[in-house]
Amino acid sequence: MKALIFGLHLALLAPLCAVAQKSPVKFGEIPMDDMTMKTYTKDSSASAVILSDYGEAYITFTAVDANLSFERHVRIKILKKDGFDLADVEIPLYHEGTDEERVSKLKATTYNLENGKIVETDLSKDGIFKEKFNRNINLQKFTFPNVKEGSVLEYSYTLVSEFITNFPDWQFQYDVPVRRSEYWALFPEYFTFQKYMQGYIAPTVYEVKSKNNTDFRIDAHHWVTENVPAFKEEPFMTCKSDYVSKINLALSHITIPGQPIKEIMGTWQKLNTTLLESDGFGKTIAGSGFLKKKAEELTVGMTDPQQKVAAIFSYVQKSLEWNGTKDMYADNLKTVFENKKGTAADINLALASMLEKLDIPVDMVLLSTRDHGFVREQYPMASQFNYAVCSVTLGDKALLLDATDRFLPMGILPERCLNGQGLVISKTKHGWILIQPKAKARTVVNTELVLNPTGELKGKVKYTHEGYAAREFRQAYFAKGEQEYVKGFLADKTWEVESSEFQNQAEVSQSVNQLHALNINEHATVAGNMIYMNPFVVGQTKENIFKLEAREYPVDFGKPMEKTYLCRITLPDGYAVEELPKPRVIMLPNNAGKYTYSATQSGNQLNIVSMLQINKSLFVMDEYPHLREFYNQLVAKQAEQIVLKKL
Repeated sequence: MKALIFGLHLALLAPLCAVAQKSPVKFGEIPMDDMTMKTYTKDSSASAVILSDYGEAYITFTAVDANLSFERHVRIKILKKDGFDLADVEIPLYHEGTDEERVSKLKATTYNLENGKIVETDLSKDGIFKEKFNRNINLQKFTFPNVKEGSVLEYSYTLVSEFITNFPDWQFQYDVPVRRSEYWALFPEYFTFQKYMQGYIAPTVYEVKSKNNTDFRIDAHHWVTENVPAFKEEPFMTCKSDYVSKINLALSHITIPGQPIKEIMGTWQKLNTTLLESDGFGKTIAGSGFLKKKAEELTVGMTDPQQKVAAIFSYVQKSLEWNGTKDMYADNLKTVFENKKGTAADINLALASMLEKLDIPVDMVLLSTRDHGFVREQYPMASQFNYAVCSVTLGDKALLLDATDRFLPMGILPERCLNGQGLVISKTKHGWILIQPKAKARTVVNTELVLNPTGELKGKVKYTHEGYAAREFRQAYFAKGEQEYVKGFLADKTWEVESSEFQNQAEVSQSVNQLHALNINEHATVAGNMIYMNPFVVGQTKENIFKLEAREYPVDFGKPMEKTYLCRITLPDGYAVEELPKPRVIMLPNNAGKYTYSATQSGNQLNIVSMLQINKSLFVMDEYPHLREFYNQLVAKQAEQIVLKKL
């Protein structure tokens, strides 16, 4: 980038800043109305409110260099203890090689009202620290001192960066209300930026002010929002950053007079080429020669490519522990294997490298995980991705592999990866592919119970977990150990368990079973000569998970799911069925979901079958009313009672 700046012969910061205004509030001058505020009038439930959030970003030039500066000034009112987490501040710092973004002029003060006077507590230097987030991001962190209910928190800083392509976006909406948010983005005329708004909050002000310098024009883009409501997360959402109100900015290209246009954003094809030639990506796969011997040892005598892939996958999955970091560039793989631990990129590029050593066709697929946000294809930027998995071609089929999760079988991606499309990085097959779940979250509960006249139920309950449901069970089981797992499993149940048994815990390619022999004393109600009982001793959906009448965001289950409940109840002698729930089938349009319920009697036994199927992962906003009503009817059906009468 420095080479581009040589031809500009531009100087001085002052002409750039002259276009913009300053923060609408002065640091340290806190109105008494804000100090005495007990609740926020526009949202009485708010635990805190951002009183003012001001930002200004601009590029400064010298004859030999260019820097990006970002000034931030934030003021927050803490109303309840639930708002204390806003006292912990993180500032992301991008770094590459020896260059790193840096924070200067950091000030942070807590204001409390004591005996009618405002008492200030300043942040001390020992309250500031830095920690690694991932390969290219460190976090500058600090925590406000002396925070109480009623405190006002205020901080400001300037971030200076040599990475002018990382022009900061601006978020207007947070988990708490925002009284005023203001952002200035100053663009030199030679810099072309793509700008796109997201979310449902329209700016109160959007204007562009221009000022001609001696050598060039500055276009100052100005956004203001006021009284922004808190963002409310809803069930089955992906990354909330996909939906909060925000202005996104991306440097597209630089046009310097007398020089060729410099493409910054480029194309996906250019990114493909860059990654194939990158030390931490393509060259890591093609290199890492020490893996060849091990790959050959693991597959000696094998001729079936699928067998070879399975052997290598199992070895990497069991040998390398994922450290929790999502990444798409690997470190030195020899060091990774020595440490037996690594990032997602370390593990999956190691897998690709070992397969490549066996001449098995393998490519990498870039993803954005569900907590990172969806990818916008019209903006070809590597920063939209944060993860990479392998794509192996076996015959005419491509198999996606991720060896980071020891509780999933080969070919089933972790749920975090199920987020729309992926970009194949390949010499021959570059392009987009749809990332689809290859398994359901399936659970079958099978109960066999005997009902006594006292209302006690005695018998067995068997759970069978498959797909993502099995993965969830195994993670909890091995994290806690069997004894603690059983204790936690029974924590919300009024069961007396005589014995528990588990099957196939470690066999990830098989379903896993848990069986419990038990007595249940508080499920059925005896009233005179009547017994009232809900047939669901477990798994009843008691309330609709979708409470809002209208929804602004898609419902994303991530994967299809199926829950089956089978119950056989042997009735006590001398009792007859007075009321039995009627059979019911509830359908979503286009077979997107189905609920089936039946309760039948055969002699002295009752048989209940309940099956819920959600057959697709994503429901758009227009489908929400149908989905909400579907769950309303399901809840009502599962609430129906069985009534028995003594003869």
